[in-house]
Amino acid sequence: MGDFVPDAPRILLLDIETKPALVYTFKLHEQHVGYKQLVDGQHGGTICVGVGWHGERKVQVFSDWQHGHREMLEQVHALLCEADAVATYNGARFDIPKLQGEFLLAGLEPPPPPTQIDIYKTVRKMGLISSKLDYIAPALGLGGKVKHEGLDMWIAVMNGCPKAQRKMARYCAGDVRLLGEVYERIKPFITDLPHLRDLRADFCAACGSNHLQHRGFRRTRSFRIERIQCQACGAWASGKRVAV
Repeated sequence: MGDFVPDAPRILLLDIETKPALVYTFKLHEQHVGYKQLVDGQHGGTICVGVGWHGERKVQVFSDWQHGHREMLEQVHALLCEADAVATYNGARFDIPKLQGEFLLAGLEPPPPPTQIDIYKTVRKMGLISSKLDYIAPALGLGGKVKHEGLDMWIAVMNGCPKAQRKMARYCAGDVRLLGEVYERIKPFITDLPHLRDLRADFCAACGSNHLQHRGFRRTRSFRIERIQCQACGAWASGKRVAV
């Protein structure tokens, strides 16, 4: 199976839950709602964050109701500073920008620009009937998301219901666990997976194995590019480029 290098990168699995803003409105359905219609102090935002290190079983949930909003953000900020990369599901468009905005409003400095592994970007290119995590995880035999009451749970959480808050924490933690399991299955298919190890390029970026095999070349208009496949996990990589 090949040797695995011991200094595995620290990949932070991350998922956030947000709460809706409260607004004044004169009608339902197609009305445009502007920022002046926001109720003071009810502007929505992140309500809890689930995190875990890839390869470890422990998942933590930081929340408004248990830690307070600022401490929740400070804890997540510290973990992002520590991580070599952050893995999310649609986090490049949602989770990470939302957190950056929260850090700004809280007066925190920006964390180091994260190396992002957005699993959704790979799944949505695979021609599956749905790219939602709640579809892909059961389809891979990994189980499903924690069931909940939808908006009613969010309203109960914001109203301070301990039972609803515990359920949202389980829901968020469950998403982090599913994220880690889906990442393991999807990893060989991620073509732009960052090489996070401070070592030579002759180790698989996906799993760290040095059991790599030359598998011919692919050709472009200008180059002949070596094809390399990891014999441990099946991931492909590109090797030397030779001008033609």
